[in-house]
Amino acid sequence: MGNSQKSYNQLIEFINTFADNHKQIKQFDNGFRFDLNRAITEETSFPIIYVEAISHTMQDWTQIYSIRLYCLDIKQKDSSNETEIISDTLQILNDTIKYIRNDADQIWDVLNQPVAIPVTNYGTEFTTGWYCDMDIEASINDSDCDIPIITD
Repeated sequence: MGNSQKSYNQLIEFINTFADNHKQIKQFDNGFRFDLNRAITEETSFPIIYVEAISHTMQDWTQIYSIRLYCLDIKQKDSSNETEIISDTLQILNDTIKYIRNDADQIWDVLNQPVAIPVTNYGTEFTTGWYCDMDIEASINDSDCDIPIITD
């Protein structure tokens, strides 16, 4: 783990950077479950990686961000590409998990063994893919030195 405290915004930016550089991912977004529906219906570029915050745990010297990570794509009306989407979106989730686990700066780490759940017609008709919940750990400065308060 790295020595500096990392915020939720920095975690989102880290995953967004991965999504921007992945050859298959066409869209990245984050927010609450309700916002996923907006992201799916307003955009036309797929597949999408979407991050939803679940919880945050502060421990001694570490913090754990629990997130739900979605990877979804649009299937044909006759479902002829559904198997391909299921395969591709699962691979993209696996790539994302590997990217976090192998963070070169050793700031982020996946603690649990994420289980991917397949979904279809998720959020909107013809949306297919997977989601998984994961616990991502980062270091935290557990002293009060970085609290932005006036001490005069």
